[in-house]
Amino acid sequence: MGTDAAVIAAYAAEALRAGRGLRVCPVDARARWLEHSAELLLDENSVLARELRERLPEETGLSPQMVLWGLRTSLRTVVQGTLERMVREAKLAGAHVHEPISLLAIVLAGNLFAAALRAMFVPLLFGVPVVAKASSRDAAFAEILCRALRQVDPSLGRAAQVLVFAGGDLAGEEALLKQAEAVSIYGSDDTVTAIAERLGGRIPVITHGHGVSMAFCGRASLSPPDLDRTIERLAIDVAAYDQRGCLSPQWIFVEESESMRAESFAELLSQRGLQALSVRLPRGPLPPAIGAAQAQWRGVAEATGTLLVGTEHAVAVAREQAPRWSPGYRNVTIVPIRDADEAIERMRPFSGQIKCIGATADGLEELRRSLENDRSNQAFVCEMGSMQTPPFDAVADGRPAWEGLLRQASAPA
Repeated sequence: MGTDAAVIAAYAAEALRAGRGLRVCPVDARARWLEHSAELLLDENSVLARELRERLPEETGLSPQMVLWGLRTSLRTVVQGTLERMVREAKLAGAHVHEPISLLAIVLAGNLFAAALRAMFVPLLFGVPVVAKASSRDAAFAEILCRALRQVDPSLGRAAQVLVFAGGDLAGEEALLKQAEAVSIYGSDDTVTAIAERLGGRIPVITHGHGVSMAFCGRASLSPPDLDRTIERLAIDVAAYDQRGCLSPQWIFVEESESMRAESFAELLSQRGLQALSVRLPRGPLPPAIGAAQAQWRGVAEATGTLLVGTEHAVAVAREQAPRWSPGYRNVTIVPIRDADEAIERMRPFSGQIKCIGATADGLEELRRSLENDRSNQAFVCEMGSMQTPPFDAVADGRPAWEGLLRQASAPA
């Protein structure tokens, strides 16, 4: 892909033209097209699936096993029935009086390859063509998604375009956004703010900025027969994508009892959870900058509390001191609490930043009820073990997935 503004504008124009056919295509046909495209990338014998498995480990820094896990768990959410239900729910919510916007520009982040799937497929489902800027460090998945869409249906596939150009290229960015009716931005808060300020309100901005996630283990889940399941499910939430995304839990609130102290649970999570999982889903190489941040985080954790270090992970217990954010990469903090009310109170200062809260079954409904009364908290609450595998139609950043993709329908002539 070129970085020339004229080339970028041409790709946007191509998506815009193909959008006319996309809009008149029936919903069931669009859903079937998206499902078949995902199935193509799940078929281990397909050329595109093989290319993904070859390119993604080097490009993302994830292990081949983690890449394959991420591909399977994300692509399997693209099911025709789920997609059609999503559109029906949007209509029940009032979207039947709206029509798709003409073109959505997307700025993708570079830390989690699977995020491109929903970012691109949701607008296409609702009849909105997309032109996406992928990070030069993480473009393979978005590019191959487009190729799969075209292979399944060449005409509809042209409604999805992916470009790669350097961040800070203002001429390229302007060409990307000029023909769009809205822009969806994934990335740091600084990225979101900078683009929004340059736009100056010209078009709506759908933000997906920085966030953190947390988990809650209720007392009942820390005793047999539930204990092993709790450890297994929590370990996958921490290890998935090497704890690099906004849905990765940083802090784990543990409701202590006389039979299970936080330190004992930390040891179980370290040895029976994360250490065991590292055989099946090893961590990718540690970047030098992350290695330095990890050494600093672990040093403070060891000096001020309990620290358990494994081959590719560390579990800290913050009993006396305030928990600290880790650099990710499977470094996590256990926070002892008396009950769910204390967990909720400890989360409250970060309510506007929390993306997801994973909970064991005994605390799930209590957390949901509490958060219903906290309008500043937009967290998606789910059962532990599924934090990194949200359903395709899950609420994102407190908003329905289709928000910003529709405008008031034009009056008939």
